[in-house]
Amino acid sequence: MVQWRLVCGLAALYVAGTVKADPIELDKAETPDELTTMDSNFPGIGTYRSLDASPTSATLSTGGEVGGEADKYNPGQLHASRQMRRLEVTKSTDMKKLETFFGLELETDITKLPTKYQHDPIPWPASYWPVYADSINYRWAKGKPSAAEKYANAFGYDAKALMDKISAKNGIDSQTKRKICTEDAECKELKDGSVCAKREGKKEGHCIPTWFGICHAWAPAAILEAEPACAVERNGTVFEPYDIKGLITLAYDGSKIPTIFTGSRFNGNDNAPNNTDQYGRFFDDRRRDISPGYFHVAVTNIMGRFNHSFVVDITAGNEVWNQPARSYEILRLSWTTPAAAAKKYFDVEKYPFNDAATKIAVVTTRFSWIVESGTNGPLVSTGLVDKSTTSADYEYILETDETYQILGGEWLSGSKANHPDFVWLPASKPDNSTVTSVGLHYAEIEALLDESTSSSDGSAPAPAPASSGDEETEAPAASGAEETEPPATEAPTS
Repeated sequence: MVQWRLVCGLAALYVAGTVKADPIELDKAETPDELTTMDSNFPGIGTYRSLDASPTSATLSTGGEVGGEADKYNPGQLHASRQMRRLEVTKSTDMKKLETFFGLELETDITKLPTKYQHDPIPWPASYWPVYADSINYRWAKGKPSAAEKYANAFGYDAKALMDKISAKNGIDSQTKRKICTEDAECKELKDGSVCAKREGKKEGHCIPTWFGICHAWAPAAILEAEPACAVERNGTVFEPYDIKGLITLAYDGSKIPTIFTGSRFNGNDNAPNNTDQYGRFFDDRRRDISPGYFHVAVTNIMGRFNHSFVVDITAGNEVWNQPARSYEILRLSWTTPAAAAKKYFDVEKYPFNDAATKIAVVTTRFSWIVESGTNGPLVSTGLVDKSTTSADYEYILETDETYQILGGEWLSGSKANHPDFVWLPASKPDNSTVTSVGLHYAEIEALLDESTSSSDGSAPAPAPASSGDEETEAPAASGAEETEPPATEAPTS
């Protein structure tokens, strides 16, 4: 007989937040389809991805020549002759995707766009369950089973078989084609941030970049699902909130949920020589996008008008760090002329990118997102989420016509290199009948989550306080030692 017991008490001091499905993503079209399935070919997957030959653009739209766009494009190649900009932000494929999803037209009049927004409920922090730590096989609390082992034990599955499948799909065994190693020093020559990752009990492993993981699954789960608050007991096995976060995250990875994906992923060399034009802009379209015009329109509409969060790859380079968006605020918006902007920002007499621009807005936007955390327990309701919130101040100019319709834009200063790469939204939660390829049953994990966020009589339970010590996760030792604490690697900040 299935036995459930809520471990963390029934005091009604805590109200578990419910999370709405939030679809989101902004930029040049990686795929022309309205919906993109989150599967092994998903453009936002948190590992290296093979280059494709699809055309792309760094700017907003589809009509006319644009600053930095070419008629034919091969990813990774540089294009020297790019000065004109395609206009009509409202005609871009990505903007049409957003309009179709929300069922509303996007506002492009800069004077009518909201200047700030904070999403409620705030997406919850968790691990991205890195590949080098063997995903949710990692024993994050010393002396206790991993989330994968607990799941198998509680629901009557073979623990070793499940862990082997997880490793082969999302962990160390998924990278067996990478360099064999016995220690971290053997990976340094790769110059890709790899460490020597070994499965428990193994003397040899593989050099795996530390950024590989399932951030593409954590981010949508953190937006769509309520945050686990209490420990839950299932047939003698206690699941901590951190375990439940790991399980729900891995379930999303294998769920093939539909997404609205906008922008295009950069897969090239971050340090390629001679990779910028005379204005300091990247030649490579995928490195330059998303454009600031699209960024501004998408963020202010998705968050400010439609009250949604979304997922953003916050690094323009080849690493992928999918993060849930928390808030934005326009700190500065001042007006100048195209000629004045040309002189001040590009040291030329005539504005070189867009003859249709009659006004230039100089903008600084503070954009905030949720980063990874290794802390067990509820973080949003306790306010600890603030410690896992990072922001960047993006500087850019926006081109408008006489009616203040946004036509395009250019990144300025450090934002030329440090800006989001792509934006996307999960269109729905997984189907309740979902069983992933590694054998996780979404319905079983969702039941754990439901128990963690509410008591059997419908009242809200009081969560155990966020724990420390053994329950505070840390990056595992690169050598794969058994008794280390779980991954706390975070996305680089701007």
